[in-house]
Amino acid sequence: MSTYVRETAANLEASLDSLWSQTLLPDQVVLVLDGPVGPDQEAVIARHVAGEHGSRLELVRLPTNQGLARALNAGLAHCNGTYTARMDSDDLCLPDRLELQSHYAVRSPDLDFICSWNDEFFDEGGPTRLKVAPVTHDALLAALKWRNVIQHSTVFVRTEILRSVDGYRAKYGLLEDYDLFVRLAVKGARFRVIPKVLVRIRSSIDQRRRRGGARYALNEIRFRVDCLRAGFLNTREFLVVTGLYTIFRLVSGGMRNRLYALTRT
Repeated sequence: MSTYVRETAANLEASLDSLWSQTLLPDQVVLVLDGPVGPDQEAVIARHVAGEHGSRLELVRLPTNQGLARALNAGLAHCNGTYTARMDSDDLCLPDRLELQSHYAVRSPDLDFICSWNDEFFDEGGPTRLKVAPVTHDALLAALKWRNVIQHSTVFVRTEILRSVDGYRAKYGLLEDYDLFVRLAVKGARFRVIPKVLVRIRSSIDQRRRRGGARYALNEIRFRVDCLRAGFLNTREFLVVTGLYTIFRLVSGGMRNRLYALTRT
């Protein structure tokens, strides 16, 4: 987990509490402070360090804000488990998340990457949205060619294979998670989706606005070119999906928000 100065203390508190409420506790929680975070978050962190599970909490402090990809790589260097689970500092794990994902990993040792469905809720209010994805490896990778159907905060991945691709890259802006998933797929990782909500994802209208505009569209094109070169996309897939997403990133924020809603059920 990574947090930064714009996160709220209340969100961070709730996220950490959801980890200590797991039916199978994590052996280790690596919390990266991506630059100074302010006294409110520091007070939350101090309470958890001094609390019942403080010995499981490891802090990684970066002197300045590095961005999510670099912050997660800094945290990955401290992860000592066979598997590494991800979540954001404003999301909530359901109590059986780690137990169920661990169960899948033990039952199917060929799996490298286990994620789940999630629901999305908004601070501004309104109905929650369910995000689903295909369950099997082949169906998931087929869908991944067209859009990112994996919610980053639900990921439970074999640490060794995550390190074998050098973790995250910052070269495509906010697409660091999608880029990682594609590189793992090309590497030969085996994927599985648990068809159950295991994480509640906090979202906002502002987040949707940040995922559009000319700069985001350019990063999207560069990312898809990389997918083509890596063999993840063929030429036809590249042309179709790049054209569609370029339009998607350049339409107005209101239209883009309505299109986002179509990808949820």
